[in-house]
Amino acid sequence: MNFKNILVHIDDRPTCSSRLEVAMQLAVLQESKLTGIYIISQLYFAHHRKEFLERADKMRKTFEDKAAAAGVEADWILVDCQISRLDLVTALNLHAHYHDLLVVSQTDVAADEQGIPDNLPEKAVLGSGRPVLIVPYAGHYKCDFKQILMAWRGGPESCRALHDSMPILRRSKHVRVVTVHGPGGDESYRSHSADISLLMSRYGLPLSCEKRVSGDLSIGDLLLNLCTDAGVDLLVMGATSQTRRGQQTLGETGRHLLKYMTLPVLMSH
Repeated sequence: MNFKNILVHIDDRPTCSSRLEVAMQLAVLQESKLTGIYIISQLYFAHHRKEFLERADKMRKTFEDKAAAAGVEADWILVDCQISRLDLVTALNLHAHYHDLLVVSQTDVAADEQGIPDNLPEKAVLGSGRPVLIVPYAGHYKCDFKQILMAWRGGPESCRALHDSMPILRRSKHVRVVTVHGPGGDESYRSHSADISLLMSRYGLPLSCEKRVSGDLSIGDLLLNLCTDAGVDLLVMGATSQTRRGQQTLGETGRHLLKYMTLPVLMSH
């Protein structure tokens, strides 16, 4: 089954171009409707509302023109947080609940993010309830996703990622399933068997499975190195969470990838 409706975050940042390009290509391949969501998150005085609405309308026209050129059915959502009383992250996650996939950009901490929270990708992964495709802030990417690396460690997050990414996996030429043993030991690694190979082979997926030991490298760095060496188009992983200073955050590997990613990453939680 294909994705039926993809949601892409639209804003005024330079990263919107590459994010929209990936989302548009994926919508074509999946024969999916593409919904753009623009969220006015800044507080403003009433007489400035027209300016924000004009910026939103400009992005809407750009979005609809590109969708028409690509032959993609498009929809548009505009959220004014000053009226809805929702913050940007809450509004984005709320609308993501009713779509098959959410597309956002990696945070560029060196850039002026214009009111976009630094932890937007992390909060989307943890709170949207949907798979989230994060596009690196630098570079442009084709999303035919023929060479895929899936980080498998067992557990509910990995199972969710496998299920959520199936519309993309089915179109791939090769899926490389990698289980990584971290330096501190991992029970999931020790119990890993041919079960995942058997499961995925039943879908007719072209795959290989292997185990790796991270050694002196972090698991995140090992995964990124494997992706670079093999020319991988997409990294798929289940995102674990932990509590730090009373706040729910991604696990160490997920946070590392959000910071240093060099290719699109699909995360499910």
